[in-house]
Amino acid sequence: MSNYNEKELIRTETDYEKVLAERNKLQAELDRLTKKETQDKHKLDMLKNRYKEEKRRSRNHRLIERGAILESLIPNAESYTNEQIKHIIKIAFGNLPGGLQGIHFPESLRDNS
Repeated sequence: MSNYNEKELIRTETDYEKVLAERNKLQAELDRLTKKETQDKHKLDMLKNRYKEEKRRSRNHRLIERGAILESLIPNAESYTNEQIKHIIKIAFGNLPGGLQGIHFPESLRDNS
């Protein structure tokens, strides 16, 4: 009977070692996937931030360009306050038949998108 218990103990130890090895293997895989998930999340966050930054730069560029265009069309624009410039623009657009919908662009200025 001692021989039977010894064999059973050896088999149990072997089974335990197999289960422990499988557990360690699974833990290593979990660690690898967790690290990859963290890296992917960081990369996604960076891409989102880059997109937001590009949108912000594009908007700023557009606003600066349009402001420069308006200033080039208003004589001595730098001598007026922002409120005065706003009033001048309201008057200019208010005189259009149909408001902004009354603007008809020549073919060369139409958006071809």
